[in-house]
Amino acid sequence: MTTAFSRLTAGTPAYALACLGLLLSGCQGAVTVDLAADAPADARVSSVVVDVAGVEFRRSDGTTEKLEFTQADRKDLLDNTAFRMFTNEQLGEGTYTGVRLLLEDNNANSVSRSDSRQFPLNIAEGEYAEIDLTVVKDESSRDGLALSLDLRKSLSFNDDNDEYTLTPALRSTPADKAAQISGNVDVRCPAGSSLAQGGAVYLFTGEDIEPNDIGSAVQPYATAAVIADQVFGFSTYSLRYLTPGDYTIAVTCNGDEDEPGVDNDIDFVGTANVSVDDAETLTRDLSN
Repeated sequence: MTTAFSRLTAGTPAYALACLGLLLSGCQGAVTVDLAADAPADARVSSVVVDVAGVEFRRSDGTTEKLEFTQADRKDLLDNTAFRMFTNEQLGEGTYTGVRLLLEDNNANSVSRSDSRQFPLNIAEGEYAEIDLTVVKDESSRDGLALSLDLRKSLSFNDDNDEYTLTPALRSTPADKAAQISGNVDVRCPAGSSLAQGGAVYLFTGEDIEPNDIGSAVQPYATAAVIADQVFGFSTYSLRYLTPGDYTIAVTCNGDEDEPGVDNDIDFVGTANVSVDDAETLTRDLSN
């Protein structure tokens, strides 16, 4: 799906837009952007509805450039499918070091839970995800970015106000290099916890890393919920949009207790070292 966008203010004449496109077509790069979301810690959350406005790129000199939709695109981030934000859209020259997601903060944003309750959702500004993308003047280029929004790191609940806040924690990898790790999970959970309630897989950059929660100094690079199949009795996970490299992978049974910005007591019941190459789809079963 290609979504129309505009970097110009409302009311710009149509002929001016057309002329601008002709002027820029020979001296700018083109970028394609895909977005997916990883599940939050609270398994009761059944939908996270937001108005997606676009993305903002940061150059190495501190300047920024936005790609924005002409009209915000309402999405349920938990539909578990990646969606195309932009296809071969023009980007001005420069060395780009970061990208972040633009979401509209309005009353249409909401979080629903399996207990049939619905809550307001506030939007806070997120940090830039690191990228390495260069557009050279008078040279054509095409780049693809695979963005993943980690809701376990991003979504927090305020008990006093009975509302959620989404602070986008984004990671980015070149689309043609994006790797995936998935497999079955067969671990013995400590008393009082279960894979069905709090099962999650955390991925840390580097080998032999001692795993910790998302509120600690050792932040996971990526996380994924463990999905328990009630019919066949097995559990699976899938980590997608990964940068190729060496990682430590770990399983927890009380990942539902992890909360952004808080030092939580998360127990990990199994760890292993894994490596993925460019665009590799790796199957790795996990046990303790």
